[in-house]
Amino acid sequence: MICHVFKQRRRIDGELTEAASWSGRLKMPWETSVSTVALNTPDKRLALFKLSQLAEEREKEHNGVLAPKPVREAAERPLLDLLSEYLQDVESRGRAITTVKKYRKILRKLFARCRWLKLQDVTARSFCQWRNQCGLTGKTTNDLLACATTFFDWLEGQRMLTANPLKYVKRTDTRGQAQFRRALSQTEVANLLSHAPHSRAVVYLAAIYTGLRRKELNNLKWGDLHLDAPQPFVLAPASITKNKKDARLPLRPEVVEALRSIRPADASPFQFVFNGQVPRVKTLRKDLSRAGIIFIDESGRRLDFHALRNTFGTLLAVNHVPLTDAVHLMRHSDPKLTMKIYTDASQLALSDSLAKLPSLVVCVGQRAS
Repeated sequence: MICHVFKQRRRIDGELTEAASWSGRLKMPWETSVSTVALNTPDKRLALFKLSQLAEEREKEHNGVLAPKPVREAAERPLLDLLSEYLQDVESRGRAITTVKKYRKILRKLFARCRWLKLQDVTARSFCQWRNQCGLTGKTTNDLLACATTFFDWLEGQRMLTANPLKYVKRTDTRGQAQFRRALSQTEVANLLSHAPHSRAVVYLAAIYTGLRRKELNNLKWGDLHLDAPQPFVLAPASITKNKKDARLPLRPEVVEALRSIRPADASPFQFVFNGQVPRVKTLRKDLSRAGIIFIDESGRRLDFHALRNTFGTLLAVNHVPLTDAVHLMRHSDPKLTMKIYTDASQLALSDSLAKLPSLVVCVGQRAS
């Protein structure tokens, strides 16, 4: 073990100068390197006392009697300060600003509802008690749990938390519950396109036939569209796609024609295609109402803009597009996502599929022997 105090020296203008305050060198038996610490006092006895306290603290930490210093410091900070630090890291890792804002909003609300001010307030029991009486859907509470778990995992990874307090909280079983969104039927799609203003109808058509998300459509530029290629396609750059990969998607003739109808004669390759025309929910609801389409059905499923992506996935399934092709067109990493979340089973022709099976009958009058 190494544990002694000293005053640092350095040359200034050729003269050896000694520091006014003491420093210490410390190496515990289990440590592999010597650490130098500033003791910030000109009193040697006080410096020796502070260094011995630090050695005692490290020994307690090593034996599990005392939590590590970063954990103790984090425990004293307001939870919202730790959240701000986490969100700065999330943003620096390239996540979208809208995603960071969403995390900030929902986690702040969760902390307030669960009455979490500091890390010591966060317990699995307090979360479960809030969840039992909050009245939110299982999907919503699962999303909140996932966001909070990711935050506390980050704190654990930063050595500011010894263990995630929500690690063993079980997700709500949402089996048997209706999905949040539904897909438009082919008839509803036709009605929406015929009743919406032309500029928005083009947006809807592009979303339904490409599966591009709101952010991707908003950031699409004319240079990303290759309308005059032998097989027209859109090349959505990695900078705007959710998975941060280039997406090359073929375009149907109807989409090509619609896009040409809104392209300015002097369109620049760097000009945005839809230029703020991707509608918010309020505008979409008006267009749905004009088309005689209900926004929320009897099962509580709604038709927001992302439901157009569900419509794309369902159209692929209804028209018997091979699953491998559908997964690539939807740009999913897991086929289960394509089949379960983005396929509206209520629109599948299950009776027609069943009718394709061979006919098996029981003879009339047959009796058990």
